[in-house]
Amino acid sequence: MLPNASRFIGRNCVAAAVAALVFGIITVFAGGSPRAAAAKEYFTDEEIDYLRDAQGLAMRIPAIIRLANMRLVVLSLKEKSKEEKDLEKRIAEIHNEIIGKPGAKAKPGSRPEEPADVVGRPYLTEFTRLELLRGYIEAIDEIGSVIDSAYREKQDVRSSLEQFEKFLSATNPLLRRLQSRNAEEFEAILDARSATQDAMENAQDALKKVPKTEKSNRP
Repeated sequence: MLPNASRFIGRNCVAAAVAALVFGIITVFAGGSPRAAAAKEYFTDEEIDYLRDAQGLAMRIPAIIRLANMRLVVLSLKEKSKEEKDLEKRIAEIHNEIIGKPGAKAKPGSRPEEPADVVGRPYLTEFTRLELLRGYIEAIDEIGSVIDSAYREKQDVRSSLEQFEKFLSATNPLLRRLQSRNAEEFEAILDARSATQDAMENAQDALKKVPKTEKSNRP
């Protein structure tokens, strides 16, 4: 059952009725979630830098989805694909930059050194299953917040909504297979399932109202 969107719409003054309805649906993703909290404790410094580099809606939404997806892989809900391996390598490169490893970042005006072979490795090994689940939920909330901000700025959010809905639809049945090992995990799994289901339904409703992007007919 869809959450009541009216309590979120009331926070914002939106002139057009249709815009208000769509805006209300989108803000359900982020604006009123009781799960929203400081995300840093559930993400590594390298991941935060990775997101900082992903500027613009077209880059940021896929980047956050990759981080959410990585947590599903570590939870053994998905097999590791080339995309996750590429992410592990990029995270390893960012780690080298953070610690100042030679060859990680070139000095201004100089040619960058060829870095030693950067090998992507699992980097969420110190996170508990509970933290992985909470990180997944934070990622879902963050995606909603980014889409919400873009919509307020009158950006075209259709493609981002489609990516989000596709990810959520594929993830929803996976989370229903995940079994808890203790009471805290049980609660986190329920929260993850609820966050995924609610966000998926709201994305589907929003897609019915957000106009499709017209393709250019230019040669």
